Amino acid sequence: MFQQRSVFGIMNLIGCWFGAMPFCHGVGGLAGQYKFLGVAKLVLGLVLGSSLVKILDQFSVGVLGVLLLFDGIKLAMCSRDMNSKEESVVMLICTVVSLVGSSAAI
Repeated sequence: MFQQRSVFGIMNLIGCWFGAMPFCHGVGGLAGQYKFLGVAKLVLGLVLGSSLVKILDQFSVGVLGVLLLFDGIKLAMCSRDMNSKEESVVMLICTVVSLVGSSAAI
């Protein structure tokens, strides 16, 4: 029988191809934050229009990179709870699939 984390992982892997919102149980609520920020950015884009692009261009790529680094570290800390090689292999496969399936590896 599948454990809860396996079911969430499989649903995220399958759902992304159909435009589903990523979700998780834990991980600091990153999926919920992603959904909230996505809606907030859509509303800002509709309200502010092209002036929003000028505002967003003021953010340095380095600052955004540091934010991404800390999110990555926070998510990677979940791997400390891996107790077996099987769990580590599942995590590695999920990472490879997500990097190959998106343009994040480029």
